Amino acid sequence: MEFLNGKGNRNGKRVVSALLVLSFLVAVPALQGGSGDPLGGSYVLATTAKDKKNEAEQGLSDVEDDIRDIEGQQSQINNQISSQEQKLDALLKQQDALNVQIGETQARADQANLDLAAAEEKRDEEYESMKLRIQFMYENNTDDSIWSAIFNSNGFSDMLNRIEYIADVYQSDRELMDAYEQSVKEVEDLTIQLAAEMDELYGLQESYLGQQAQIEELLSSLAAQSQKYAEQLAEAQQRAESYRKTIAEQEEIIRQQQIAEAEARRRQQEEAARAQAQANANANNNTNTNTGTSSDPAFTSSVSGQELVSYALQFVGNPYVWGGNSLTKGCDCSGFVHLVYEHFGFSTPRYSLSFASVGQPVSRENIKAGDIVVYSPKNGVGHVAIYIGNGCIVEAQDVGVGITSNRSVDCRSIMAIRRLL
Repeated sequence: MEFLNGKGNRNGKRVVSALLVLSFLVAVPALQGGSGDPLGGSYVLATTAKDKKNEAEQGLSDVEDDIRDIEGQQSQINNQISSQEQKLDALLKQQDALNVQIGETQARADQANLDLAAAEEKRDEEYESMKLRIQFMYENNTDDSIWSAIFNSNGFSDMLNRIEYIADVYQSDRELMDAYEQSVKEVEDLTIQLAAEMDELYGLQESYLGQQAQIEELLSSLAAQSQKYAEQLAEAQQRAESYRKTIAEQEEIIRQQQIAEAEARRRQQEEAARAQAQANANANNNTNTNTGTSSDPAFTSSVSGQELVSYALQFVGNPYVWGGNSLTKGCDCSGFVHLVYEHFGFSTPRYSLSFASVGQPVSRENIKAGDIVVYSPKNGVGHVAIYIGNGCIVEAQDVGVGITSNRSVDCRSIMAIRRLL
């Protein structure tokens, strides 16, 4: 069957529900025939649906508790992820700054090495120049030699002046060499210092990379936990949706059962009313036959039949709704008569055949505007209307035409005519 498969699943459920209700309605007469509760079978069905609904509601409550727990745990994990991501972001910024510092320090170290090489080269050049100068002074220029100063001097004073000049040259060379050595030493110290700074920076960089690896490993673990909770949450939400669907289905079954129960009670009450009305009609016919008179009781109410008919006619054209209780939004035949009379303060039954026992009996030839016309059941369904005069009635006719006033009072077999005014 198509309604049990695929796209027809929803329609299938409606059909199954309708079949359940129909099977219940068919079973009602048999149930009524027994000595027990005429609605006993429906009660069993309703109880089963209510039990299933209660079980689903309890299951839904438990699942919703699980969902709240999972969401709480997932929130904690997500907070931890957010915290670790902030730490990682700060660490990456520190690494960026460190990389800039490493680059700058490396550039200074490279420049220091270049400066050291230049200083050493300059020192070595001056050293070679000094050696050549000294060699020249001692070997090639006797005028500048010590012996020349001693033997060629023009006296002791001149000798001392010559020796002092030679000493000044030596002193100047010594100071110059010392300065070059000091410059080389300072540059060497700077390169050593920068090398130490580079070692420290590379050590800090290694530490940062280790921290980054730890944070990324922790984030991976937290992400796995978050994914697990997300899967658990999706599964729990799916179960919750399944419970909600079950609850809705059972509520629909309960509603259909309540409709069936109401219909069974209505049929039972109409059957009783029909039997009573038939008995009353038979009694009235016997009385009229025996006395030779026609029933035409006097009006005892301050409300005239025409006044009641005028009020009823204003609702012509409104819809027919089985079991409805609104003259504007919709009602059925007995509801229409009940609501019209209720407007004028009269209390009447709510089922069509029950009207056969209200007020006083009226014979067909004495019917007047405002009288209630009760019709014999047709296919097991009774009907009731209000006579408006000129051989017509106002009634909630059926779903197709709603409330009308154009049918003859003799459109169906009359069971009873009653005067309530």
